[in-house]
Amino acid sequence: MATSVISFLGTGQKIQPQDARSEYRKTIYRFTLPNGGHFDRETSLFGTALVEYLRHIGVEIDRWVVLGTSASLWSELIRVIPDQDAIDEEEYCRIDDRVIARNVDSKSLQKWEQILNEHARPLQLRLCLIGEALDPQSQQQIARALFDNVPHGNDVIFDISHGFRHMPVIATFVISLMRWTHGVKNVRFFSGVFEARQGDITPVIELPICQQLVEDTEAAAILKLTGNYAPVAQCLGVDAEESWFLENTNQLHTARSKAQSLAKQAIQAADAVGRELQRLLRERLEWTKQGSFAERVRQSAVEALNHGDYFRAAILMYEALLIGAAKLLNLSGDPLAYDLRKKGQKELFNRLGGDARELLIDLQHARNSCAHGSRSSRSRVQHIMQSPDAFRELIKKASELFDRLPELLKP
Repeated sequence: MATSVISFLGTGQKIQPQDARSEYRKTIYRFTLPNGGHFDRETSLFGTALVEYLRHIGVEIDRWVVLGTSASLWSELIRVIPDQDAIDEEEYCRIDDRVIARNVDSKSLQKWEQILNEHARPLQLRLCLIGEALDPQSQQQIARALFDNVPHGNDVIFDISHGFRHMPVIATFVISLMRWTHGVKNVRFFSGVFEARQGDITPVIELPICQQLVEDTEAAAILKLTGNYAPVAQCLGVDAEESWFLENTNQLHTARSKAQSLAKQAIQAADAVGRELQRLLRERLEWTKQGSFAERVRQSAVEALNHGDYFRAAILMYEALLIGAAKLLNLSGDPLAYDLRKKGQKELFNRLGGDARELLIDLQHARNSCAHGSRSSRSRVQHIMQSPDAFRELIKKASELFDRLPELLKP
């Protein structure tokens, strides 16, 4: 998978501040190799060490997107060029003079990008001049730079070592959005922690918890917005696709036993994040311990409405009334059979009168309109199908009717 590296540039420090041509202060960045050992690179710019390390471990880098201000250390990007002597000294001095004067502009940066890319192939650099992100407009520049320069479908490796501290914070949230706008699935975060150096060695840390938290957050959001608990279970190392499928397709007898088995599979998580996800999963599966199937279908209808899933809300609420009626009236037959539902429907229409019967007819017509895309012959239902508020009120009243069934269906 092609990968984009994203870096922020700081301002750097001269070894001899009084000498404009003095080299910038360097440190040895130490990476821990996947199979043990270390990879060391001495440089003034962490991003160049990161690119070399990634190449060393076989990561295919598509491009390096570098964001910085007019005072950032743009000239030090020369370190990524294998043969630095190939760069014209005057060109280097020209951009370095602007760095020293803190007045790098778009035109000079574009020229410097062109020079670097002539010698950095196959790596492609994208140099993005942004403000200091101290106001909303400048903060938007970070988002625009990432949207415009990270290709769709690329993995992302994010260098959070330099720049003002708030800049990587903004970019982190932008990248979370880009998982959906740009198909960015995998994100790795690296930091060269200069403040933790020992002697000349600066440790480099990778932050896998960030990718984990992004995935966990999305799984929790899916659960909250749709009721689908399979992604949360997957984050806990448990396969819940079949269990969720059975519940979502209303095969509740089988779904209950599968969900109960699922709850037992989830091993106690060792970390704080896992324990919180387990709590969400346990709460979601509470329905397996209590209530009738009719009550569960009614509850699913209410949850669907809360999620904005109007289609399922209408279908499920109507079914809940049929199942509830069949149970209350002790109708004979297989509780999972379609024939029993038809009996329950017939009895409801025979026994209910007045407003309750009109409500049931409205719900039936609304359900049919949802299922078939048809227009109801009832003007009231036509209005309901044009208004989210009216639709919600219909489902709410139908839920109240469900609670009144024991009284309404008395012999």
